[in-house]
Parts: sequence; structure tokens; C-alpha cells
Amino acid sequence: MIAIITPVFLLIGLGFGIGRLGLFSPDHVRGFGRFVLLVALPALVFNALANTHISQVLRADYLVVYGLASLGSMGLGYAWFRLAAGCDTATAAVRGLGMSLSNTAFVGFPLATQLFGPAAAGPLAINLLVENIVIIPLTLTLIEASTSQHPHIGQTLATIGKGLLRTPILIAILLGGACSLAGVSLPPVLAKPVAMMAGASAPLALFTIGASLAGVSLHGRRGAIAGITVGKLLVHPALAAVLLWLIPVGDPVFATMVILAAAIPTASVFPIIAQRADDVETTSAALLVATAVSFVTLVVVMGMLGVHLPAHP
Repeated sequence: MIAIITPVFLLIGLGFGIGRLGLFSPDHVRGFGRFVLLVALPALVFNALANTHISQVLRADYLVVYGLASLGSMGLGYAWFRLAAGCDTATAAVRGLGMSLSNTAFVGFPLATQLFGPAAAGPLAINLLVENIVIIPLTLTLIEASTSQHPHIGQTLATIGKGLLRTPILIAILLGGACSLAGVSLPPVLAKPVAMMAGASAPLALFTIGASLAGVSLHGRRGAIAGITVGKLLVHPALAAVLLWLIPVGDPVFATMVILAAAIPTASVFPIIAQRADDVETTSAALLVATAVSFVTLVVVMGMLGVHLPAHP
């Protein structure tokens, strides 16, 4: 397990160290992140899905388990921060998001492709759909409903929907799935550059995570930081495990990934969304703590799942 996790966190640590040295400005780091999200990661998703049989991608059992686990973790987080901690609706929604939104793009893909290669494309694509079509829009809707004197939920959902249609990752999922369904392959002159861009995704994503965390302060509400961290790294995967027991997922890769994906730390977009609830300081600190602590928790989860690197001849 250490052999799997260590390269991931070494690249995160490299980015963090270089970020602390100030070799790249915050604008540079944001540019790296945009390249990953807009170019490299969509190329990786498309390439993986287009070369995978559609039956290995579309699994309703995985969608139900991961979707319910994410909604359950978000709901528990929202209830805790709203009722027990006394937060307002927007803050509780954002902190619930932190307990349910995995960093699939920047950590999930590098980790899962090490373990399962192209077979990881199916579960990871479903994760992205759940996170971008269900979890994030639900959070934004709750924030809009709580912060606006005259909330327009329908207008908010329409705006979110239009944005989703322009999201490169989701476009890549649709195009890759269509190619898989039709049995169409890109000609070599196009397939090669797509594969080259896909290869840039994992290392640059991990480096970007570290560099973006370099400027984060640990100031904030310690109880909230601990609650978000525990919720994301322990509650979310525990819910996935319980649901997996209730709703078995037949494919072993999908069955492993549903728990492993839930154990991945919070997505880097978390503090950006938290700006709408004026909770950036606490959520940024929680993102840093959860990412650091996940080095240990992911090793434990992978040990419990019996995950190991594939043997190479």
C-alpha cells in the first residue's frame, strides 16, 4: 500500500514545497489547474472510455451505491453543522459538501489508474457525474436558497445545467462513451496526441494540488476542520461500505473503487464554492488537513480492501 500512495504524495509534496518557495505565482498554479481540468484530464477520460467496452462503464449498481453514499455523507454533514453546531444554511451546506465531494479529478485518477489501469475509467467517470450533476448543484441550490431574499431555484438550476453542458470533462465522458458504444476508434494521427495529453494529467494534477495548498493557513474553527476531515475520510467511505453490503456491486474493480473513491480527500474546488458562504478560511484549512491525513487513512483503507499494485512481468 505504501508503494501505491507514496508516489502520489511525493508529487503533492513536491508541489507544496515549490509553492512555498514561491517559484510559481498563484496565477501560474491556477493556470496549471485549468490545463488539467480543461485539457489533460478530459483527454485522459476520453481516451480511457473510448477504449473500454460500454458494458464495463455503465453500472447502475455502482451509481446507486456511490451516489447514495455521497448524498448520505453530505446530508449527515449538513444536519450536524446546521442543527448541532448552529451554522446557517449556506455554511452547513458548504461543510456538508466538504464531507462528500471527493477529489476525483486530481487524486482519484492518478491513484486508480496506478491500480487498475484503463479499467478505472468506468467508476471514475460515474464519480465525476455524481459529483458534478448531483452534489455540487445541490450545494449551490442550498446556498442560493439561503442567501437570496427571493431565491429562484429554477433559474439557478438552469444556470448550473448550462454550465455543465460546457464542462470539458463531462463532454469527454459523453464523447468517450459514444465512441465506446459505436465501436469507433480515433485514427492514429489523433489518438497519439490525445494519449500524450492524457499522460500529462496525473503528475501535473498532483503537483497542482500541492502548490495550491502551499499558501493555505491553518487558521479557522478547529472543531469544524476536524468534523469535515473525519466526515470525508471516515464517514463517507464507511457509508459506501455499508451500502455496498446492502447493494452488492458484481464487478470487483467497481466494488473496490466505490469505497476507495469515497476515501479520497476533499476536492480542491471546495474552498472556491465556500466563497459563496463566506467560509473560505475554515474550508481551506480543512482541505489541507484532509489531504495530509489521507496519506494514513488511504493506506488503512487499501489494506482493508486488499489493494496492491498489479504484478509486472
